[in-house]
Amino acid sequence: MRSAARLACLFGHIILLTACAGGDDSDTGGFASGLTSATASATTTTSGGPSTQPPTDGSASAGETTGTAPTTTSGDDSSAADDSSTTTSPGPDLPDIVAACTKVDVLLVVDASATMADALASLPATFAEIQATLALEVGEGIDDFHVAVINACPKPPHFHNYGAGDTDCQFPGGRNWLASDDPTIAQNFACVVQLPFQDEALEGKGGDNGGYASIPDTCSDADDEDEQPAWTAAKALDPGVAVNAGFSRADSVLLVVAITDEDESLVGPDDAAEIHDAIVAAKGDAERVVFLGIGGDEGGCDNAYGGGEVKDSEVLREVAGTFGARGMYRSMCKKRGADPIGDAFAEALTTVVDAACETFTP
Repeated sequence: MRSAARLACLFGHIILLTACAGGDDSDTGGFASGLTSATASATTTTSGGPSTQPPTDGSASAGETTGTAPTTTSGDDSSAADDSSTTTSPGPDLPDIVAACTKVDVLLVVDASATMADALASLPATFAEIQATLALEVGEGIDDFHVAVINACPKPPHFHNYGAGDTDCQFPGGRNWLASDDPTIAQNFACVVQLPFQDEALEGKGGDNGGYASIPDTCSDADDEDEQPAWTAAKALDPGVAVNAGFSRADSVLLVVAITDEDESLVGPDDAAEIHDAIVAAKGDAERVVFLGIGGDEGGCDNAYGGGEVKDSEVLREVAGTFGARGMYRSMCKKRGADPIGDAFAEALTTVVDAACETFTP
């Protein structure tokens, strides 16, 4: 349990972050609103595979999955030796053992269809809550994190540093990802998460606004090649993509968030397992990867952001399922509340990401 002094220090830090982000308490939804979401009745993963339990209010709806994080138990041993027993103290030269992770890298991959406009518009207002959740609810408190944003097109698989309207988001140091100590991180994030839509970004549609350095995408929308958030994450994380270097760190937990109001198209990979394997291979350690998929329910549903339909995201659900205890899937359906994306992000941070941090092996 964290000390009162530790919490007070972190809380003061969050007040400063919120002030920098420029948000106000009147914002609807937000990641903080999902901190108390129940997860006990969500789908759990066992050694025999996932099993879906009936949802209750506040829990995952049908078709949504939550990996059961590995747990460790410890307790007081009432049969411990008495005062006369010999005790051993650690020597002065023994190194400190870090029991939890201290760094998290967040990759946000979003379908940039025009139908996602209202969902994208909701993200900047919740950025301070992301920071607060990391600092107070994950591991022993995370204030060292990276954030990268890219649309769902893997051609090129470059993290974005340009926003809609061919806007240079002026990332510090010329990078195409953000670090927690960047002085203008909230403004940079708000700029880059406003992704250029397909008619701006796709070269084949006359687009001249790329997300990276104003370079247009070359995905084909004829076969929905630009509807691949999970596969784009895998391609972007590949160590061979030099422009993305430095984002994913060997000593961090990686959180991949894939969001779409359609489904993951299989153009390139054969199935969900291939996507999983590519992401894990890029990171190098499956235990340090957490995957959150956000899409539609089985059979589709009403979009919580601006109305319209969210299509059945069957493949994306399968991708989340391949990560077992490190995977989670939630819908962006209206029935999930005013800000289901924010709620899902908060739930993932406080459950599967926190569990990955607590079992982190240095």
